Amino acid sequence: APALPPNAFGHLRRQAAALSALGPRLDSCCGRDAPLACARRAWTQVLDAFCADEFAVKTRQFHCCRLRGEH
Repeated sequence: APALPPNAFGHLRRQAAALSALGPRLDSCCGRDAPLACARRAWTQVLDAFCADEFAVKTRQFHCCRLRGEH
């Protein structure tokens, strides 16, 4: 993950963490019988976790989380 100042940019840290979590999940989908379905599940799980983190913080949530109607 890129180095960010310690006292700010929490939203960017959450985005970077979500993208970092997605990589290994997508890698695990390679070679499966249904890699696209696996990748979609991986993306949905990572996005749901990201949105849960976003809504746990008292800041403006990322636009895709508001569109998904999480929490």
